[in-house]
Amino acid sequence: MSLVIKSSLLVLIIPALLVSTAHADALENCTVNKDIIVNNHLALLSMPEFNHAREVETVTESDNTRSAFYYKFNYDRCGQLTDMYALMTRNELRFRIDSSYDISKNQQGWRNSYNVTLFGMNKLFYAREGAIDYQTNDKGLIVSSTDNYISGSDEKKAETGITNGIYKTDDKFRMAYSLLSGSDESVNGEYRFFYQPDNKPFSLISPTMSISYLYDEQQRASGMIEITVSPYYLGSKKTDCLEWNEHNDCTKSISKELELFPTYVVDRTTVLRSTYTYW
Repeated sequence: MSLVIKSSLLVLIIPALLVSTAHADALENCTVNKDIIVNNHLALLSMPEFNHAREVETVTESDNTRSAFYYKFNYDRCGQLTDMYALMTRNELRFRIDSSYDISKNQQGWRNSYNVTLFGMNKLFYAREGAIDYQTNDKGLIVSSTDNYISGSDEKKAETGITNGIYKTDDKFRMAYSLLSGSDESVNGEYRFFYQPDNKPFSLISPTMSISYLYDEQQRASGMIEITVSPYYLGSKKTDCLEWNEHNDCTKSISKELELFPTYVVDRTTVLRSTYTYW
C-alpha cells in the first residue's frame, strides 16, 4: 500500500482550494516577476496560483468517511508562497493514512518537511519522514529538488533514500515538466503540465495520476478531475466549487471520490470551507 502514500508526497495536490488565476498587479519592489511566481506555485503545489491572497485557511465541514483535512497558506505582497501547512487524515475503511506537510521559504528556495504513516489492524504498515528541498536559480525559478527521507514499518527496519528532481519550462516560459529519479521507483518518472491556448493550466500527467483543471464561464478555476492508476488501487475524484466570495475565490467546495481496491470500495464525499485574508 505504500504507493498510495508516496504518490501524494511529491505531487502535493490540494483540490479543495479552487481559486481564480486573475493575479493582482505586482507591487513595487518585487524581486521575482509574476511568471516565475506562477511557475513556482505549480512546481510546489501542482495547482494554479491564488488571487493575491495574503492568507488562505481551509477546514473540513463534512466527510462521510470521517476523514479530515486542514490547509493553511501564507503569501507575501508579491503573491509568492512564504509558507504552507497541511494536516490530513484519510480513513480507508481497513486502514488510516495520517500525513502532514510543512512548506517554508528559505534562502535556497523552499523546504517541504513531511511525515506520513499508514495504520491498519493495530499495525504500522508504513511510515515515511523526510524533507524536500527546492533549489532556485538566480532569478528565483525552481530548477531542482532533493528529497531525503527515511521509511520503515513494524515488519521492516528503517531505510534511508533520496529522490532528485529537475524542473524545466517550455518556449513560452511555462512550467513544462519535472523529472524525478532516485531510490523510490514508485515516484520516478516525468510529471508534465499542459496548457490551454490562453496559458491557463489544463492538466498534469504523472506516472500514476492525471489531473484536469476546470474553469467556469467567468474563467475562474472552478474544479478538478483526478484519475489515479496504481498496482494497489484505482481512483477517481471530481471537485467542484459551490460558493465564491467577492474576489472570485472559492469559499466552499465539494469532492466526490471513488477508490477501488481489490476487495472493497471507498466512496468518499468531502465538503471544505475556505477563508481568505487579502493584502
